[in-house]
Amino acid sequence: MNGSILFDILKKSKENKEIIGIWKYNDSEGFWSGYVRDYNEELVTIQHFTKYGKADGVIIERIENIKCIDFDDDYAEAMQCLIDYSAELDKETKIEVTLNDNEDWQLGILKQVKGRKDIIARLEINGSDYFSGFITKISETDLILHCLGKMGEDEGAVIYRLEDITSVRINDIDNRKRVMLYNWRKASLKSS
Repeated sequence: MNGSILFDILKKSKENKEIIGIWKYNDSEGFWSGYVRDYNEELVTIQHFTKYGKADGVIIERIENIKCIDFDDDYAEAMQCLIDYSAELDKETKIEVTLNDNEDWQLGILKQVKGRKDIIARLEINGSDYFSGFITKISETDLILHCLGKMGEDEGAVIYRLEDITSVRINDIDNRKRVMLYNWRKASLKSS
């Protein structure tokens, strides 16, 4: 264990409860987020958290199965925010969506969330691509979506044609997570 950068990272995570991301060999599921509870030469015990910051049990893994570790990065800071405020994600802002019976269903629905900074929409475009963000402007034919990334990153404004929108999701937990992290990022920028 002496002299290994890997063990230095595990030690730091354990001592400071710092979030790390652990990638395994031959695991297509992605990676685990959490902090190290304990470790030795052979095994590591991780307090695991879901992508929404909810405690998700303990994982025990063999050190030799670890492909790499993400640490000290933007993702770890964002995950810590989600863990600290995970109860807030459960609080869904209520919105009553009124349906209309005409062909412009997208216009009718999206006008109801236009300009809101507490609710974002996820748009399915042409049945295959998904984009989430704030509806900042809308016309009879198109709209401007201020896109937010999965971890609340500001991805800028994009114009979409209303006729290309095949489905809409409003205020689901994934979108609430994006808004929370977007607001956290904005507050972090102001304080720096």
